[in-house]
Amino acid sequence: MDFGFCRSQNSRVFVTHQIQECRRCSAEKETLIHVLKDCPISRAILSLGGLENSLITKDYHCCIDWLEDVMWVLNKRATADLMITLWNSWNNRNNFIFRGKEEEAHVVWERARTLSKDFCIFNLINDQLLPANPAVKRWEKPPRGYVKINFDASVSNNRTGFGVIDRDDEGFVIGGDEGLKNEMMLVEWAEIYAFEESIKKVCALNIKTIVVFETENASLVNRVKHHSTDVTIFGARVKKIIIALENFKSTTLCYANWCCNTMADFICKKSEF
Repeated sequence: MDFGFCRSQNSRVFVTHQIQECRRCSAEKETLIHVLKDCPISRAILSLGGLENSLITKDYHCCIDWLEDVMWVLNKRATADLMITLWNSWNNRNNFIFRGKEEEAHVVWERARTLSKDFCIFNLINDQLLPANPAVKRWEKPPRGYVKINFDASVSNNRTGFGVIDRDDEGFVIGGDEGLKNEMMLVEWAEIYAFEESIKKVCALNIKTIVVFETENASLVNRVKHHSTDVTIFGARVKKIIIALENFKSTTLCYANWCCNTMADFICKKSEF
């Protein structure tokens, strides 16, 4: 089975993919990160787009880890251009697989650049098809009897900082912490460092109620959720955290939009000064 869409019995659509050999460069496994970044023609396309070489040549196990590191460096406009480039690169791969036709890297890049410009012009002269979402995104109180712990990490100037804030079910602050390491970390490693420090803070407060941890890092939430099948070094560190969480009555780790995590973000950035 190749990349494609399937419909399950409950009518939900999902993507399926059975890892196989790359038909374009004969690599042993054609993973998602290989298709978008590691295949020679994909690297050529990204290089033409001006993406920093260290982000192209560095090895990543998961595609989401690479995208997070890239978006940490790029601004919103550059990130949007990258998504358009990746979409065109993906289509180029599909044309080769299903039609036997593959275009050169500079042709794919020129098409992506033209499409990006067309989008900009269209957005300037036309009203939005969908109105902006008026919903207010903000931190919400945990259920009664719960404690919510928000944490965040930041990496800057070869240093990694973390921030933690603890609040009860009334929204009152019952604790908090900040810290700084003179060490440069990847985003996901910085987040798990902040997670570990937030657990230590909860233990120091001797909290006995149900604890909800919130982070804006979706990758960390997924790695914790699927820790039982993670055999990487990062997975081993996650498993140690799972053991530490057994000391509490009940815990959960949830994803929160940045708008809901601003205080922890402020604290961790403040720790850098």
